[in-house]
Amino acid sequence: MERPSYSTSKRHLWISSALAWLVIFILAVGAVFGSEQAVAFGTIALPSMVALIVALLGIHRGFGSVDMKTMAFNARDQPKEETKE
Repeated sequence: MERPSYSTSKRHLWISSALAWLVIFILAVGAVFGSEQAVAFGTIALPSMVALIVALLGIHRGFGSVDMKTMAFNARDQPKEETKE
């Protein structure tokens, strides 16, 4: 049985996570340099970005294992092909 290849999904997860970390970093830099707007925006954006990162990891881990279980179950139920030499 081959592992599934989800390059597009994996790429989207990495990009979304990287962008969420980028927003967190920008807000932190803005707060360090005394930007009141960054601090005000951070009270809403920071928890949202952390929730986004946690949700993406949870979805990836949770549904990835379900996909593998389904593939293993289906592979077990299919008849094996005989090879001709």
